[in-house]
Order: sequence, then structure tokens, then C-alpha cells
Amino acid sequence: MVHCSSGKDRTGIAVAILLALLGVSEADIVADYHLTELATPELVADWRAANLGRDLWPGYGHAPEGAMTGFLGHLAATHGSVPAYAAALGVDEDLVAALRRQLLVG
Repeated sequence: MVHCSSGKDRTGIAVAILLALLGVSEADIVADYHLTELATPELVADWRAANLGRDLWPGYGHAPEGAMTGFLGHLAATHGSVPAYAAALGVDEDLVAALRRQLLVG
């Protein structure tokens, strides 16, 4: 399990790459990322409580579908695909196969 305060930003990107390597569709990756939006009211309340009312930027806690769609599109345009990007980082077929064995059911 991956933990962070809201599931977007760096964690969202890492999980999106992992999901793509597992064969999850882009539409499902985007929808999964967007679920973070459900936590926005609580994130905003927690931030305000911890930061003594300092101003928040308007997008704080939000996870718009367009952000993930844009990220995945950028990887595809720049590297050809998410798996090609991961390969450039040293992720090989053996690692992808191991991830699939460990994380997929059925």
C-alpha cells in the first residue's frame, strides 16, 4: 500500500505508472486518480486547522481528471508510452512480470 496525505502529485504519478505497467486502461487510471477529489473537503479542513488559517491555493486537494490525462499524454508524446518511459528508467520485462504476479489477482 502507498501512503500519502491525499494520493495525488508524486504518489498519484507513481501509482499511475504502476497501474499502466499492470495493464490498467488509461480511462481507469484517470478515474482512480480523480477519486482523490472525494477527500478534498477533509484535506482543506485539516490544512486550515494545522496552518492557522493561512491562505490555500485554489487547487489544493483537487485531483482533476485533466491533470492525469495530461500527464499520461505527455509521457506518451515524449517517450511513446508509459512502459517505454519506465524502460528508460531501467524497468525491464522481468520486473513487470514480477509486479503482475505479486499485484494482480486471477
